[in-house]
Amino acid sequence: MRMLLLHSDFIEYKTTKKTKIAEEIDKNSGRAEEVLVVFTAVEPGDSDKIAQIADSIKEVQEWTKADKLFFYPYAHLSDQLSKPAEAIEVLDKLAETFGAERAPFGWYKRFTISVKGHPMAEFSRRI
Repeated sequence: MRMLLLHSDFIEYKTTKKTKIAEEIDKNSGRAEEVLVVFTAVEPGDSDKIAQIADSIKEVQEWTKADKLFFYPYAHLSDQLSKPAEAIEVLDKLAETFGAERAPFGWYKRFTISVKGHPMAEFSRRI
C-alpha cells in the first residue's frame, strides 16, 4: 500500500463520473472536518497486511493528534494496483477499524482540501 496522509482542516468531495469498476453508492458527496486524510493506493497482497497498515496510520494519527480519519482511494500513488474487489475490501476494513468515513471507490471525483501546514501535517508511507 502507498499512502499520502494529510492533517487537514477539511476535505470535501463530489463524484463526477462513474468508471467501469465503480462501487455502488448512496451519496454523491461528502465532507469531513478536523481530520487526517489518508489517500490510499491498494496494492496486491494488502489484504494480508491490514494490521501493519493500521499500525502505521495510527502512528501518524498519534503524531498529528487527529481525532478522525478519512480514507480517499487514490490510484495515482502506485502503478501496481490490486484488483478492485481487494481494494474495496481493504478500504472497508480500514474504515471499520478506525470508525472512519471514506470516499467512494472507482468514481471520478473533484475534491477540495485544506491542509493545516504544520511540520507534522504531511506524510507518505509505503507498506
